[in-house]
Amino acid sequence: MPRGRVHFALSLALIYCGLLNSIFCKTQTTPKWDINPVLSRRMPPHLQKLEADNDTLAHKLLDALLRESPRKNIIFSPMSISTSLAKLSLENKSAVFTDLLKDLGLDLKDIRKWDVHQLFQKLHQLDRNIELKHGDILFVDKNRKMDSTFLHKLNNTLDMKVHMVNFQDEERTKKQIDHHVAEKMQENIDELATDLDPHTLLFLVNYILFKGIWEKAFQANLTQKEDFFVDEKTIVPVDMMKKTELMIYKRSEELSATMVKMLCKGNVSAVLVLPDVRQSESALQEILSKRAELMNSGDTRLVHIVMPRLKISSRINLRNLFPVLGIENLLTPKADLLGITKDHLPAILEAVHEARVEMSEEGVAVDAAKHMDQKAALSKAWTASPIVVKFNRPFFLFVQNEKTQKELFVGKVFNPK
Repeated sequence: MPRGRVHFALSLALIYCGLLNSIFCKTQTTPKWDINPVLSRRMPPHLQKLEADNDTLAHKLLDALLRESPRKNIIFSPMSISTSLAKLSLENKSAVFTDLLKDLGLDLKDIRKWDVHQLFQKLHQLDRNIELKHGDILFVDKNRKMDSTFLHKLNNTLDMKVHMVNFQDEERTKKQIDHHVAEKMQENIDELATDLDPHTLLFLVNYILFKGIWEKAFQANLTQKEDFFVDEKTIVPVDMMKKTELMIYKRSEELSATMVKMLCKGNVSAVLVLPDVRQSESALQEILSKRAELMNSGDTRLVHIVMPRLKISSRINLRNLFPVLGIENLLTPKADLLGITKDHLPAILEAVHEARVEMSEEGVAVDAAKHMDQKAALSKAWTASPIVVKFNRPFFLFVQNEKTQKELFVGKVFNPK
């Protein structure tokens, strides 16, 4: 064969081998199903610190609530709480509110107000993609001389609905608070304000409701009544849902706990952490303090999960909890609220957080093109038996924003009924 043809044939062969190698490498290096997408742009260091401080606030609040109510369901949104309180603080020059911002991880010497406003928008951005309803309602004593500019900014700039009430008329004001909050939440509300101090200047209600829609629905025909072991003496029948799918799974012998993580609609995930039976208080605290390690070190596994249908809620009086977190000077009649009121009378801030989370069998249709890798992995995984994880005793629940890897809700399911 002439030399030119040999060179030409050799070039074709090399190109062909290169194409095969490219295809082979692409097939081999296709990543596993990734439910932890990272942000395309890194957050500035000062905002990263703010988010880290918010994580600390979440841990402290959960620890305080577990100690206060060890035999109750607990659910709250650290992001919603800190956002609501920061709204009150941003447009106020009182030293009390400046200290509150620092306690929440917001130091205006290091960050701009615009940065904090951007963080406020995170909840609103989530609204568009998931079943989330949240808001802030502020009740203000109409007998006091208030800073009208402050109230105007809250109502128009920071989206906090303001109502004027008479805290001297306790019973009527209680009914007004229940009525306005029920109207906003579109749900019945009963005795949100149980005991109003006549020196109350502001009564803040922060509410957030979430309905989790799974990316892959549970099989409704498999749901049936089963026992949930609240403790060694208490067993309650609950509706237990079942499904088998690929999810993030982690078993930690060190922490004596099992974790699963499932995707929900709109870049949100539900993380369930199941402690082993008869765990001590210190062991549970260890699980909570190291939960990030659990969440970030799991593998994609085929899991058969059995869990209760959930509809849990919590009402948290923040005024009672803040002293545990080291926030005291804001919640006494001697609090310096001169940035809000123009008189020098005693003033108290009341704050209530209402949170609800609902999770049923409901899911969205899976886009075959988007989830080809997952389906291929799933068909391969069927050759092995799935890991069975049964949440039939108290467990921890975390709802996580997958874009930021931050916790939208934190809680404990003690009794699903």
